[in-house]
Amino acid sequence: MTLTDDNPPSDSSHTENHNIEINGSKRNSLHNVDGKLYCPVDLEENIPRITTEMVSDDKLEYQIYETPPILVGIAVALQHILMSLASSLSMAFIISDALCVPYDHPIRTKLFCSTLFMCGFSSILQTIVGVRLPIYQGPSASFMVPILALGRDESWFCPSDTTSGLENNVTSTISSMMDTNTTQTRITPLSVDERLQQLSGSLMLTSFIEVLVGGLGLVGPLLKYIGPITVAPTISLIGLSLLKVPIIYSRPQWAIAFSGCVLVLVFALYMFHIRLPMPRIRCRKQEKPEPRFRFAIFKILPILLSIILMWILSAILTATDVLPDDNKLLSYKARTDSKINIVGLTPWFSFPYPGQFGMPRLNTAVIVGFSAATIASLIESVGDYFAAAKACQVPSPPDHAVTRGILMEGVASIMSGALGVGHATTSFSGNIAAIKLSKTASRSIMVTAGLLLLGISVFGKIGACLALIPDPALGGTLIILLGLLVSLGLSNLRYIDLNSNRNLIIVGTALVVGLMIPEWIDSHPDFISTGNIEVDQVLKVGLGTPMFLGGIIALILDNTVRGTLEERGMIAWRDSHSGDPTDLSAKPDVNLSLDVVYDLPITKYIYKWWPALSCLPFLPGNRHQDQHADNKHMLEDTEVQGHVSDV
Repeated sequence: MTLTDDNPPSDSSHTENHNIEINGSKRNSLHNVDGKLYCPVDLEENIPRITTEMVSDDKLEYQIYETPPILVGIAVALQHILMSLASSLSMAFIISDALCVPYDHPIRTKLFCSTLFMCGFSSILQTIVGVRLPIYQGPSASFMVPILALGRDESWFCPSDTTSGLENNVTSTISSMMDTNTTQTRITPLSVDERLQQLSGSLMLTSFIEVLVGGLGLVGPLLKYIGPITVAPTISLIGLSLLKVPIIYSRPQWAIAFSGCVLVLVFALYMFHIRLPMPRIRCRKQEKPEPRFRFAIFKILPILLSIILMWILSAILTATDVLPDDNKLLSYKARTDSKINIVGLTPWFSFPYPGQFGMPRLNTAVIVGFSAATIASLIESVGDYFAAAKACQVPSPPDHAVTRGILMEGVASIMSGALGVGHATTSFSGNIAAIKLSKTASRSIMVTAGLLLLGISVFGKIGACLALIPDPALGGTLIILLGLLVSLGLSNLRYIDLNSNRNLIIVGTALVVGLMIPEWIDSHPDFISTGNIEVDQVLKVGLGTPMFLGGIIALILDNTVRGTLEERGMIAWRDSHSGDPTDLSAKPDVNLSLDVVYDLPITKYIYKWWPALSCLPFLPGNRHQDQHADNKHMLEDTEVQGHVSDV
């Protein structure tokens, strides 16, 4: 290929044409306009379209394959951890309350440290082995709904006395609110360890759903039946069904809770554009000083800032005795020293291990609820993979990378069940947005974040200090987090035809029924009585889990009521969850191929000794590698990249 210039240099010329000859035939020209080269449309069949910009604000500082300096890597890794810290802390506390863990017992710290351990482990596993994108893995909010629904079962009622063998008789706030309509229990309540054992075994079993979907390559067939009409009410009902949670955490001191909520709104909506100057650490003296780094702290960490400020406010009110010192009063939980016993009872070092709460057990009702949560988490993760690829400016993930990512999520969830944390791990969309904002897409940064989380989880005192955060400081942020969860679900309606009565009826019915029946069962716990305890538990949890009930209704109606694929939003939905592997979202000077981004480094050695493994859906096949080899040779023959850089 040759590149010729038809226009002589001219100082006043802002547009130049460059002819291209490929295999002896002269084709249309590359147009140089103000320093940018544009490839004509008719060259798409021969070479990828090229657009070179001299200066681009969207260019990444560190590509996915690059390793930043140590200090930069640690700083960005800490940013990812701080962004998700509030979610991890809230999940651990809510599960502790649902399990009737005493208010100041060290099990709360143990659950929180185990949650951080799983976040670090699963993030490293997903980044290195899974989809191989820098995706942060955190606790899935989908599992809170079935856990809270278990409070309707008599065996999960919080005992009025210390039946669990714990030293403190302070019982759960959430579960005590659920059993207000119960006058007498006929079944002996389970202890905290027994509840954790049932959650552990059931989570390990239901996590095999993700393992099977990823291992057998069933993501594509699954998306043929599950579309935006099913996903929208399912995700939205997760947030709507948890409305009691921020109420319970806010009621000790409503002023602190609402102040925290207002701060999040002010930071995220009114001050997001403000960048504060941050100090730079220089290892050696530089002749030319670098410009001061400015960090959009209000845009990236609004929730964490709100929690810290409300924690400080609670400390001031505690020191001045504005908050009561009587532990029998509800407002006592707004004090910063209300859980001070946790620090003394928690050991300095505590390494999470499988079976730390006892041998895992199975519970049919928990399995039903966790199955719905697993499917909801799976669908959300698939969308996050493509969003992460776009943020990292790399090609969209191929099928084998998506299925391998789901497979690794299932493996990590099985590990979560073995540790007894009570929830699975899933991808966090907020951290994906932080990649684009910070312009750092390096895998090594996410691995560093995972290693830091593993280190923090081992130091029990750190988790104990974080467990001292007052409930109202978390309650205000939960209002925003649940609102975002509802909006995330409703945002899937952009794919469907909202002028169709069919779609409106299905979505509306799923939402209303998903809220109505669980509310009725919550108000009348004795309404379901078949005479079989196991059947009663399954029906109460299944019909009492809004996302499961609403999702099933939407799934059945969407696949049985007549409607076109375009009307149902399936075409746009599938396009958003399947990218063209040859369409590079990255800048042309990066020139990344699929095998560089998504293939495992040991793949070539695996195929050398066991070539039959190439048929596995989570590994790239030989045809996949041959295709990329041909594409690579084509780019080398045309030498487009070298000529463009010369121009």
